[in-house]
Amino acid sequence: MHEEQITQVAKVLEEWNPLGDVANTFDELAGYRYEAIDIISTVEMLSGSNKVKDAISQVLTEAFNIELDQADLDKAAKKVKRVLAAD
Repeated sequence: MHEEQITQVAKVLEEWNPLGDVANTFDELAGYRYEAIDIISTVEMLSGSNKVKDAISQVLTEAFNIELDQADLDKAAKKVKRVLAAD
């Protein structure tokens, strides 16, 4: 895991902002940096063709107890997959 990957994955999450307006209520959100680290770590542990999407879903639903829009999740997963494949 590289700092550049963390930054880019966090940027994807921040642009998507699955928390919406309530993102401002999380004091320790830090631009989704910690979630990006967790997602990258989880991807490394999973297998299968949907491991990026599964990792994002798992991390965000556990961290924030939210239901994710599947179309938005698909878009974010594609972007994150490109970031991780560029390494």
